[in-house]
Amino acid sequence: MTDSKSIAALRGKAASSLAVGATSKSAGRSEDPRPPTGKPRRAQDKLSATGRSFAVLEHVALARSPVDVVDIIATLNLPKATAYRLVDWFVTQGLLSREPVRKRLVVGPRFTRLAFGALVASMRDTARHVILQRLVSTINETCNVGTLVNGEVVYLDRVEAEHWPLRLQCASGSRLPLHCTAIGKLFLALAPARQRRSLLGGLELKRFTEHTIISSARLEEELRQIRKDGVGFDRQEFLVGVTCVAVPIIGADGDILAALAVQAPEARMPLDVARRHLPLLRHAATEFASTFEASP
Repeated sequence: MTDSKSIAALRGKAASSLAVGATSKSAGRSEDPRPPTGKPRRAQDKLSATGRSFAVLEHVALARSPVDVVDIIATLNLPKATAYRLVDWFVTQGLLSREPVRKRLVVGPRFTRLAFGALVASMRDTARHVILQRLVSTINETCNVGTLVNGEVVYLDRVEAEHWPLRLQCASGSRLPLHCTAIGKLFLALAPARQRRSLLGGLELKRFTEHTIISSARLEEELRQIRKDGVGFDRQEFLVGVTCVAVPIIGADGDILAALAVQAPEARMPLDVARRHLPLLRHAATEFASTFEASP
């Protein structure tokens, strides 16, 4: 699957919250006596349909592999006709897609865009942005949060240090390659084996600097070390003179949701200095994770 696990986890969380909200409202109305017009019952039916719709999307989003419609019917206890009708509509709208051969369901491009937009918007939440601002003020270097979307690192939020002299054009939404960035290598290393093979198979190991890793064997070796240490480094591999260190933001299920990184000129932050920032980075990553898991 080309979608990142991080997006899938947050996408499912958003769908779950909306479904719960719809179900709660429906339950609240079920105790009211039905007047002769029957209008409350029709409203209740609409809310129930909304809850079923989000339940289907959540089921596919959180699945670790493509899903059959029969799995949706069994898991969600939906009528067969209802399940097929919902799935067919989601496919026509681009919210879900079918595999070319087995026709099992995966998330669609429109759902991925929606989920990523929701994730970026969530970073504007004061609590999350404050965590990043506080980290930058403490370390006095530029920090960013990124995730994996369709085989690329995408920045969700970024705060620059006041004295940052390079002023790199890497705002929220910027896309970077996987094989030569600290966040990218972290995602490659921590991805499930099947997803990692798929990501590596689609990578072009393009050289950006003389330090860029362009050997598959050498990259695999580095990924093994990252899995062991839980830390990703960019040793001037993407930009000459710039180093970066990243740590994962781990969800309650143990999967990586995003990653938190600090970036600086190599002259000011060589690797030994970068390593000194790891305790602060890991603490901030834990704070970020708690904000993602705080609401039902």
